[in-house]
Amino acid sequence: MKKTFAVVLSIILAFSCCAVLASAKTSEEVDTHLQFGEDGKFRIMQISDIQDYFPMKIATKTVLKKVLAEYPVDLIVLTGDNIASTSVVKPYAALAINEFMSIFEKLGTPVVMVYGNHDDESTTADKAYQMSVYERYKCFIGCAGEDFGESNLGTYYVPIYSSADKNVMVNNIWMIDSGNYNNENDLGGYGSVTKKQIDWYKSISEKLERENGKKIPSLMFQHIVVPEIWDALDEHDEKVDGSVGHDGKYYTLPEGSKGVLGETPCPPNYTNGQFDAILERGDVMAMFFGHDHVNSYEISYQGVDLVNTPGIGFRSYNSEEEGVRLITLDENSPDTYETETVTYFDLFDRDDEVAYNLFMSDSSTVDDSEHFGYFIKYIFALIKSMFVF
Repeated sequence: MKKTFAVVLSIILAFSCCAVLASAKTSEEVDTHLQFGEDGKFRIMQISDIQDYFPMKIATKTVLKKVLAEYPVDLIVLTGDNIASTSVVKPYAALAINEFMSIFEKLGTPVVMVYGNHDDESTTADKAYQMSVYERYKCFIGCAGEDFGESNLGTYYVPIYSSADKNVMVNNIWMIDSGNYNNENDLGGYGSVTKKQIDWYKSISEKLERENGKKIPSLMFQHIVVPEIWDALDEHDEKVDGSVGHDGKYYTLPEGSKGVLGETPCPPNYTNGQFDAILERGDVMAMFFGHDHVNSYEISYQGVDLVNTPGIGFRSYNSEEEGVRLITLDENSPDTYETETVTYFDLFDRDDEVAYNLFMSDSSTVDDSEHFGYFIKYIFALIKSMFVF
């Protein structure tokens, strides 16, 4: 009996070690090759803050399946808080990841991801283990990237090549792990991209420029917004319509920007110079963030767009901005892009009793005390819809 147990334990340990070692790939070692389509377009869907566990909320799973069916894309980008911090043990975290990755796997759409502050919080499923889980899916083309330490696992880049020539790089995607919480100084708050990561970005950006004879227009994805968001927003001494408060001041979206500022942004309380490095290199067209669930904006600042995407998960707080972001690159105009958000009620009619009551039964737009009533209405509406011919 003891011998059998020892053999089983050895197999488990061996599998675990292999899984973690499999996660040690760099960008150059990932076996994938993304190309523009015959129409010269490359379509990306950014999905942020699923922040759920197992089983996933019915509403989250419903909207995920609906938006992917209606908006086929070439790449899915997950920008952190992919699972909730309550996925406290490894098998449970794996089940939580499977809730959405199984949907993507069935479609066969390539997926990349970065972590958020909640992914490895209060769990034994650290980032290395989670990476090994993602790598079980054929559709996953991300990697652990360079060795910046466990706290910043998952920083890498993903090239996009010409439709006519698979060796000609047209655009690039930077996937940056923005950490979780600040343990480096006494300023507290959320984590910041490290100097090692910034040096890596600069060196790889220079390398790509040398290899291609030009700077490669890029998009950068990470979970937590950069501190420069405060400079990008309009500052007011007093509260005005549509403003959010921060350190005794009030902020609104600047004129000419698009979207909604639904909550106070939550960047780190300090910076290691990430945004300055981006300005110095001049290859990043736009930075895309999640983290602030009910913010959905596009702001141009010093030639770089700061873009926040709303959350899609119903387990945590949300608003009627709930949804995803679509991004389209054009091979014939590689230094431009188009973007829009698709919300729950862009996908479902408010007059659809099933969809409306499902949204209300899980959404934080209504009090918790009302959720059960809406859920009962959802069940009755669902039953009624089955008998409508």
